Amino acid sequence: MKLNFITLFLFFVFLNATAQENQNIELLKLTSGSIAVSKVVEGGSNFKFESTSKTWPVNFTKSGDRFTEIIINRSGIIEEKYEADLPNYPAYYKSSSSEIVITAIDKKIYYYSWSVKTGASIKYILSDSKIKNYNDEKNTIDTYRNTIKDLQAAARNQRIEENTALAEKLAEENTLKGKKIKKIKIIPVSPPTEIGLLSILSLGFEVELEDGKLLKTINLGGLTPYTDFEAQVSGGDFAGGDLKVADDSRKIPNDKIEIFAWSKFDEKKIKGQYSVTANYKKDINYNYSGNSGGNGRGYTVGYNINGSNGANGKSVNIEVTSMTVNGEKINKLTVIDAMSGKIFSESKMHIDNTLNINTAGGNGGNGSVESGNGGSGGNGGNGGTIKISGTGSSSLKTVVTNTGGRGGVGSKGKTQSFNNGSNGSAGQNGTLIK
Repeated sequence: MKLNFITLFLFFVFLNATAQENQNIELLKLTSGSIAVSKVVEGGSNFKFESTSKTWPVNFTKSGDRFTEIIINRSGIIEEKYEADLPNYPAYYKSSSSEIVITAIDKKIYYYSWSVKTGASIKYILSDSKIKNYNDEKNTIDTYRNTIKDLQAAARNQRIEENTALAEKLAEENTLKGKKIKKIKIIPVSPPTEIGLLSILSLGFEVELEDGKLLKTINLGGLTPYTDFEAQVSGGDFAGGDLKVADDSRKIPNDKIEIFAWSKFDEKKIKGQYSVTANYKKDINYNYSGNSGGNGRGYTVGYNINGSNGANGKSVNIEVTSMTVNGEKINKLTVIDAMSGKIFSESKMHIDNTLNINTAGGNGGNGSVESGNGGSGGNGGNGGTIKISGTGSSSLKTVVTNTGGRGGVGSKGKTQSFNNGSNGSAGQNGTLIK
């Protein structure tokens, strides 16, 4: 008798688990149209349902044997769209803009939020039939969600396999490997307006095959990977769809940026080409500031408690030559180390743009403390001197930062019987000679 009871109990547990139908089956029991709505209201420590005066229009979108979308007009006005969580075997429908999810069970549509820990928090139930009490309805949706989760496993695996197969198919269709190429075009994603040092041009590749099919990189709406191409650039560097103009005008021959690209699988090396003349309409930023000093470090072997001094900013001479390049008024800038005479860089910039240059001194490091006196702060470095000369110096727009560095802060002694460290001195400001 006891064995029969256990067998019967397990049978009903199994029957309950297998009775959970996925949403493609549950929604077959419903038809699109306006449905009565019961709203959850709080009554003391309990929740209860209260009928609303308005019905809500509901529409079910089907593709084959799958219900792909539920559209609900909340309060008859606000359109909300919900998509299946797992198209082959959905448990609920979700929104991209809300935490609300939708599940239909036995001709009732549950409008709720879900927590793994606490289960469903029902907001509304849409149904033309009788609604039970809140706890019973919550138990219905909680049992459904917890049971169907395991039943979705096979559908998840199938979906992974389908997505993998689709990805492999798309990769095969869009790769250049094994394809006979007729022509390659290099196309700017948007017409470039600023073509100066360190400008970035977004370029896409369009490949016409001998059979007439067009393959494109992702920035032109295609799926052909950039890794299928090799490129040669004059005046910059190319990677992942972006051509970055060089940081020094000496690296831009004839003031023109040019790129050639071809398939790495193509023995004929059919090439695409794109070139653009530089207008140098981009601000230039140079940083020759001094490094800040390190803070003192107590209780550390090889260090002491005093902060170190900040380094001086470099002093530079900038020779500015006025010229016309590709029909534009340009200043050529040669930046020279005032101490060694070494050329740091050479650049070109439109006269409407601005040179931002920083030769500030580094800050002094702060003092630390070990077992007694406080450490002293380091001195700030001096700002570097900037000297600007040449035929274009009067038209050169500049923003200069050449202040002295801040002095480091001395630390306090460990106790009042010890001396505090002194603050470091601020560095002197640099000068601008123009």
